[in-house]
Formats: sequence, structure tokens, C-alpha cells
Amino acid sequence: MKLEHSNIAFNAEICGAIDHILGPNHHDPRDRRSKDRVLIRLERQTRLRIAIVQFGVWYTPSDSPENHGRTFSVEYEQECSTAYIKVAHEHRLICIIIRQRETKAEYLILVSFSSIRRLEIGRDGSKRPIVIFDLYSPPAFEKTSDNNNGTHRRGRYKTHDRISALDDAHARISPYAHQLRIVLADQRDFEEFEAMCQGVKCHRPSGCCVDAYAMRFFRKDFIDHVSRWTQRMAWKTAFQIEAYLRCGLLTTHDLLVSLRKPIESVIIDYGSEASEFLLLFSSALRTRSPSETPHACLARVRAESPTIKPLKLAKGHILCHHVIIMPSRILLEGPYPTQSNRVIRRYKSYDPTLVERFVRVEFRDEDHLPYRWDITVDGTLFLQQRVGDILSKGFEIGGRRFEFLGYSISSLRDHTVWFVSPFRHPSLGFVNAERVRASLGDFSKLLRTPSKYAARMAQGFTSTDPGVKIRCYQWEEQPDLGPHTDGVGTISPQLADMIWEERCRAISDLRENCVKPSAYQFRFLGYKGVVVVDTRLKGIKMRLRNSQRKFPVHNIAKAEFEIARSFDYPNPVRLNRPAIMALEDLGVKKEAFIHLQEAATEAIYHASESLKTFADLLKSHGLGDMFRLAFILEQLAKLGHDLKDYLHREATENVFLGRLVRDSMNHSLREVKYKARIPVPHSYQLVGVADEGQAYINEGADPDKVFTLKDGSIYACIQESADKDPVYFEGYCLISRSPVIHPGDVQRVYAVGKPPEDKICFFRDLKNVVVFPAIGHRSLASCLAGGDLDGDTYDVYYKNPRLLPPLKAHPADYPPGEVWTLDEGRGDANVEDICNHIVEFINSDPMGLLANRHLIIADQSKDGVFDERCMKLAALCSKAVDYPKNGKPVDLHDLPRTSSRLKPDWHKTEVTADSHDPDYYESDRALGHLFRAIDLRKPYDHLINKGIPPTSPKGVVPLEDPITRALAPLVRYMTCQGDRSPGSVNAQAQGLHARYVREMRYICMTHTLIDSPEICLTEEEVVLGTILANCTQPRWRTDRTQRMRLHSEMLVRDMRSHIMSDEGPPAEPQLREGLWSGWAMWSWAQHHRDEEFIDSFSLITLGVMFDCLKRLGALQDV
Repeated sequence: MKLEHSNIAFNAEICGAIDHILGPNHHDPRDRRSKDRVLIRLERQTRLRIAIVQFGVWYTPSDSPENHGRTFSVEYEQECSTAYIKVAHEHRLICIIIRQRETKAEYLILVSFSSIRRLEIGRDGSKRPIVIFDLYSPPAFEKTSDNNNGTHRRGRYKTHDRISALDDAHARISPYAHQLRIVLADQRDFEEFEAMCQGVKCHRPSGCCVDAYAMRFFRKDFIDHVSRWTQRMAWKTAFQIEAYLRCGLLTTHDLLVSLRKPIESVIIDYGSEASEFLLLFSSALRTRSPSETPHACLARVRAESPTIKPLKLAKGHILCHHVIIMPSRILLEGPYPTQSNRVIRRYKSYDPTLVERFVRVEFRDEDHLPYRWDITVDGTLFLQQRVGDILSKGFEIGGRRFEFLGYSISSLRDHTVWFVSPFRHPSLGFVNAERVRASLGDFSKLLRTPSKYAARMAQGFTSTDPGVKIRCYQWEEQPDLGPHTDGVGTISPQLADMIWEERCRAISDLRENCVKPSAYQFRFLGYKGVVVVDTRLKGIKMRLRNSQRKFPVHNIAKAEFEIARSFDYPNPVRLNRPAIMALEDLGVKKEAFIHLQEAATEAIYHASESLKTFADLLKSHGLGDMFRLAFILEQLAKLGHDLKDYLHREATENVFLGRLVRDSMNHSLREVKYKARIPVPHSYQLVGVADEGQAYINEGADPDKVFTLKDGSIYACIQESADKDPVYFEGYCLISRSPVIHPGDVQRVYAVGKPPEDKICFFRDLKNVVVFPAIGHRSLASCLAGGDLDGDTYDVYYKNPRLLPPLKAHPADYPPGEVWTLDEGRGDANVEDICNHIVEFINSDPMGLLANRHLIIADQSKDGVFDERCMKLAALCSKAVDYPKNGKPVDLHDLPRTSSRLKPDWHKTEVTADSHDPDYYESDRALGHLFRAIDLRKPYDHLINKGIPPTSPKGVVPLEDPITRALAPLVRYMTCQGDRSPGSVNAQAQGLHARYVREMRYICMTHTLIDSPEICLTEEEVVLGTILANCTQPRWRTDRTQRMRLHSEMLVRDMRSHIMSDEGPPAEPQLREGLWSGWAMWSWAQHHRDEEFIDSFSLITLGVMFDCLKRLGALQDV
């Protein structure tokens, strides 16, 4: 069928019939032609010739007038005989091409639109036209390949290589200077350049008058001078000074001339905390005004922070330095709180300062995102040289040499590894990376399979919390129950109690807010997996299985039970795109998903109705946990408060709460729209364990007296808190494991409910786990996306009959993947093989590509996820999941193609959400309807309409706000203080708040998505634990958000410990003392409402008071 444009109008019925024939992938060709005409015009436009390319940095001369502005220091310059600038609109790039006359090779400087802070145009002293690119991050560099025929490349279309620098001279300064300045060859090209930027909707250039001088701040002799100076310092101090250079905060002139003596004075005056001060100085440098010199900035920070004290960390956490390896530079971050592991705790127990010998190293592109490149670019050689050389040869920071140590499996997926600087130990002698790895266990049987060898060592680098010590006679092995107990063992109630008590000592409020776990994910010697409580076991006993033993560890009398995760709370289930696509193709009506989304969005918009609805939203989307925000709202409701006046309830009149409501709504709506993360009521994500009833029978129990699960049945019981009753699941449920790729990854099962009282039952008292049957030729866990029981969690959909699919798909059954084995005649695996595996993994990690293409093909095909192409991609995804362990990359040649070059509208990202983009079509699948149903309008007007004040009421007298008036009589009664008031002067509160502000500034600055002084997280984002900025890579935002949450959690715990002691369970006198201390802090904060971060500081004090009041029983009858 051929259709052409006509000016004759057809009736609606004919147009509807044609749209039906063309299907969802049809798009008005006029939109496409319009965009093509723009692209063709841009491609054919005059390429603007370039005379000179320069890289440098911004600086402010010390003798410049106050409002003189910035000056550009030229650190590298290349005069070009043949060079030009053009726009690559499809890739949203400005491309500078330099052609070498002798070799005919072309070098490309690629500036992404998103990396441009601003564009400036003007003329230099010789009246030549210049363009300055003020950049957030460096450009990418490419070179035309010397091997264009594809014989030694990953694909025949690979015509360019990624490189780190243009030449050796550029390579020397690129780690420090990435701002770009070009001199155009033609005087008349200003207008052409402006038109070019306007045509592609790039940044509009602004006029400027910027001086430029060849200061050469980063000459090798200057860098060497700084290095010799810092090598005389403590390493953590030298780290901060080197970070100033590498992060573009200072130049060598700043450090060696204006700041050398002041910094040496800081080192003397602040002693062991000098590095903490210099870290604060780093934050101040990022946010200082252009008129403030670095010297004046340092003096200001000294005046604001005469003393420094580091954060008090929770047990099992360390302050870790981070090193980010990028194509052209190395960035230094931290230290900030990080969960520790077995290796670090071992050496920290000897000497706490040895923690500084271990650093986290991340491999990232210039924009902090994972490495990625166009189809024409081959990154193989680049990764071998840049990443491979770092891994095999190490690097030097602050005068210390670091060498590759190891990784955990999860960190490898994030392209993150551990490095160590060799040190001398008082009893172990010289310790380097090789000796640390050798101490982890016996890997002799794995030395022919490098990737598996590294994966087993990875257990030592898994992030865990320390637990209890278990002696060799207190644990034993027991046989597996066929394939049904893969990864799960048992522990006695007494041992479970010991582990729980240790956890409660580490986290003071755990006992009141969580349920004692029935299961733990753990690491122990060479074992890993899950242990579940077995009431048959007496005393201190742990029984592990052969399937949990990954390598032997010899001659150990006792070892630590390391906690990777404790399952003390049932996480609510939220749908996602792969699950929705699979369920729809299994026969679930799209109306079922639309109904759930409508309920979810209604709950989001109703969050501004009351404190209860706001608290429910926070719990549903996992927000505000670090500050215990939902708990605080619930206690405020008990005091008779609400977000607005309603019957007998008084409005809190707290503007900060209003902003928190607004941002939580924004976060939640974005999660639903762009990820289809739709909460499902009555449904939970639970860790899987096995029914041990068959083990009872094998050990002699009467089968007729043991209640066991039948094939196709499960047991699940959830309990959200100790003061709530358990809920037993009974009836048909849906169970799956994310991500759902194959339609058989979703299965219908029967939940047996509460076990009968007249029979022996292993799982009778288990909470917040899902128990699988231990019979049949195949385990139920393996039917769910190839899961097992070593810590995998499963989504259990309960009381949602509309989600039960009428169709049933057989689960996928893929053969075990081939393992990378060294060739015969080659020696055993060594660290070089492991480094090569990391490089290959970074270059070949295909999981995102495969899952993305799978969803698009399913959307476009009439067969959905049952399409043969989707089935092939599902098999490839299974291989990709095992790639980190088996070392066999997925063959990406001849991947199934999509049916159309257009993409479904639900595939739009937050930064490409133009509803009229002709590259997208309107999907008729459930995901399309769900995507289009949400309008991400700013919900702030909605809040104003609901009565929450947008600004603080004027003239409110301190301590006369509604919250204080409600709390005052309770606090005075419970503390027996009468009418005594803490007053507005409180040196302890003032000092604690100053400490809080310093750390909050650092959190807001260091955990952003973009390195830029003008971009900081807001106080509301930190409290909620979200980052609201748009991002093309949600995984990057998730990583930064997790780090920010951990950092803020440590800060809140530190603040709480200063207000009320967290040493052991508090007795009544301690609770009353903590209540009064919290009241004093709150009162001081109400007298200082204009202070920085005072709202979140007040939340912490409010949380302490409510915690004390609840434990004292003062809120139960209010």
C-alpha cells in the first residue's frame, strides 16, 4: 500500500480504518520529512573553519579589579591547517574535526550539548573571532582508525577509535584542563555559528570579553613541585590537595604561591583533622563567589570552623576515598561513608589507619556515566590502554602507589573495583594485593577458570556488616535436598537471637521499628547464601549446605558471620515495564494496570490531604527513611495535627513539610511515568527459602505428621512491625522475579495460609520470607528467571485477581553456560587474567541493550514477548547475567532487529520528553497508555489549592508555632521540668548545628549528577533521599542516590547520638534526659529559623523527642 499526501479531506471513518491497517508504528511522514529537511540543511551547511584549538582553565588574576571577571589560561594549543566545526544533530553533539596533513588522519573533538554550561563568542586581542565552550565535563576524543576494513575489529562499521587525548602534549594537561577555546579562521563566521546553534536548539552563544594568557599552570615541573610538597604530608591530607587540582578547583599557582603557607598552618593547627578541614574547604571552593579569592575563602572557612570532628559512623562502615578513572582525567572524591567488607575489617582491627590504604576505583566516561559509544566507534583498544593499564600497572595518588586488589560481583556490574596501597603490618609483615588475595581462601581448584576464580574471591569484597563469631564446632554441613535448597541453610533460634542482638547494638532503634528476622543473607568463610531459623536446632548451631560452599578455608578455629542483608521488613511490590509487558501478553487486560496506576496517582495527589496520606506515600515509595519522616508524621497526627485545619485537627503551618510533599509527589510521579513503578496493594517482595520439612522426614520424622508444601504451592507471612499482627497469604497468588524477560518467569502458585496446629511444620513461625516446596524434578525458584535461594527476592502478588493471567507459559530452561577456561599448556590464572576479564566486561556488558531491545520488539510485534526474536533475546539475557562469573561474553552479532526504526513513546527519557518528536510512535500497548496517562505538571499549584502555605506565616513568635505548643506540655510533664524553658541561647545546640551544616553542605555538593558549583542538592532532596534532576541514565542517578542516602543516614545517626546516647537500650532516666535534650535543641532551632539547613536539623530533634515519648508511653493515649 502506497499513501501520499492529499489536500482532499477524508471522513473520520476512512481515516480510522487506515490508521488501523497501518498499526501503531505508523507515523505521519510529514513530521519525519520536516525533521529530515532540517538535518539535511544542517549537514550541508558551511562547515566553519578553525584556525586554532586551545584547552585551558578559568582563573582570576590576583591583581585584577574586583568585578573584572574570569580570565582564560591557555594550557594547550594546536594551530590547525585543516580543521572545521559542525553539528551532529542526531547525536546532539558539536563536532570539531582536525585533519593532519601528513598522515591524513582525522581527530574529532566531540562536545555534547548536555556538557555545555554556556557558550561565549567574542574577539581576541588580534580581533580574531573566538568561541569559548564553558563545559561541565571534558569532550570526547576520537581518531579515524588505521584499520577501516574491519578485519581486526568488533564490527565492519567501526571506523573510529576512542582516544584519551589529541597528542602527548595534550595528554599531559588533559587531567587538569578541559575548558575549550577555538579561534575561527573567518571573520564573518560569528553569524553562521549563532545560526548553527539556534538550528539545533543548542545553547545560544552570548557575547563576551574574556582575556586569555598562556599561563601554563600545569607544566610538568609545576605538577612535580606540588607532588614533592604533598609527599611530606599525611596521605589523607595530600589526597585533598591533589583533588583540588584534579577537580579543577585550584591551579598550581594557587597552591604554591598564595595557599602554601595557609595550608601548612592548617595542617599544624588542626592536626589529625586537617584533612577534614581541607574537605570542607573543597566544598567552599566550589560555591565561592567569583570575587572571593582562594586565600580569602580559606580564611573564611577557618573562621567558620575553628574545630573539626569527623562523623561517628555506624558499626561496619568506613570513610572511604574514591578515585574515578575517566578517559582524559582522574577525579578524587571523599572520603564519605561506605559499608565495609571482610578484607578491610580484618586490617582495620589491627590498625584503624590502614583503612586509608584501600580506595574504591570507578571506571566512568567523562560525564560519570558508563562507557558507551556510537556504532562507528571501537573502544576496544582504548579500554585496553586506559582501563587495562590502570588495572595492571596501578596509579599514584598523594605519593602512594596503588595496585588492583579485587571486586564484588555487584561492584563489577557498576564498573567499580578495590585498589590497595602496599603496607607493612606489625605481625604479618609486608602486605600487598597478592598477599591479601591469597589470604582469602583456597582457590587452587579454580585456577583454570579466571572469571570464576575472581568471582569466588569477590566474596571477600562483598559489602557486609559484622556479626557474631562462630566456632568451628558450632557449624556443620548438611546434604542438599536436590536442586531445591541451592543457596540456603539453617540456624538455631539461639544463634538467630545472638545475631539480632548484635544488630540491635549497632542500630539503636532497630528493635522498636523492625521485626526480628527469620532469615539472613550472609558470608562466612568460603560459604555464601541465606540461613533461615530452624526451631529444631538447639544451642548455637548453624547447618550449611554443599551448594553454599564456594571455596574451602583451612585451619580456622572461629570466624565471623557477616551479614549482607537482614530481612526484617517486607518490601512492597511495585510493577515495572518488563513485568507489565509479560503479564499483558499472558492475557492480563491493560485496564488492570490502568486501574492500579490510577489508584497510585490518586494516592500521590492525595498526599497533600493529610499527614496520614503523606506518610503512606513516603512508605509506598521508600522516601524519607533516613530522617524517619513517616514516623514523625504519624506522631504529629497523634498530637491532633494535620497538614491543614480540618474539624478538630490543627494545621502544622510548617512550610518545609509542604515542600517535602511537593518533592515527594514529583519523585513518585516520575517513577510511575518513566519506569512504570506502580505500587501493588497487598503484595510484597520477599526473600526465597526452602521448605525443610523433607529434611525432617529424611532424618526420621513420620511423613504423616510433617506438614510440607506440595508442588506449585508456597508459604508467605508478612509482619510490618512488632506491634502489628502477622498476615498469612492464602489462595492463588502470582510470583515472579525481576527482571521478567521470558513469559515463563511469571507463575501462578497457591499460598497455603497458616499451617495446621496438629502437625510439625518447619515454616510455622517464619516471617517476611516466601517458602518454596522442596519436591519435584525442578525447583520453583529456578523457574522464575533462573533464580535460586542464595538471597534472591521474589515478587508475590496477593489479593489482586485481575493480575492473575489466564494463560500459562512454561518456564525457560537454558543449559548451563560455558565457562572461560584457559588453554592447555598455559599456566594457571593470575591477576593479569582477572584484569583482562574486567576490561572485556566493561567493553561487552550487554544487559541493558538486550533488555531494552526485548521490550521494544515486544511492543512492535503482534506476538509480544512470545515473538521468536524476544525468545532469542531472553536466552541472551540469561547468558549476560552469568557473564561476570563464567567469563563468556554474549555474542552481539546478528542481534534481532526491531520492526521499525521508530521507538514507542513510553521509551522517551526525562530529557527527551517532547510529545511531538517524530522518532517515536504512540504505543497501543499497556505501557503506552500508562505513559500518556500521567502529566508531569508541577504539583506546587496543587498544594496551594489544598491549603498548604507556600511561604512561612509572617510574625510567628518563636515557640508559638502549632507543633511547639502541642509538644510543650507533654515534654514538661514527662521531664518534670515545670515551666522551665531552654531559652534561645544554647552553645551545645549551636555547635551541633554548625557541625550539621558543614556535613550537609558537603552532601549537597558531592552527590549531584553533574560536577558544577551552581548545581547542589536541596535540603528537601536529602531529607527525602531522592535526586530530582533529570538524567538520561537512571542507573547513574540510582547510584548517586544510594550514596547520598547512606551519607545522610550516617549524619542523622551522628546527630542523634549527640542529642541522646545510643549506647545500648535506653532506660527510663535516659529517655527523659534525651527528651529534654531534644526539646532544648528544638527550642534553639525555633529561635534561629533563618539558619542554613535549620528545617532538617529540626526534623532530627523532633524525631528524637517523638522516639523518647513513644518509648515512655506518652503518645499512646493522645
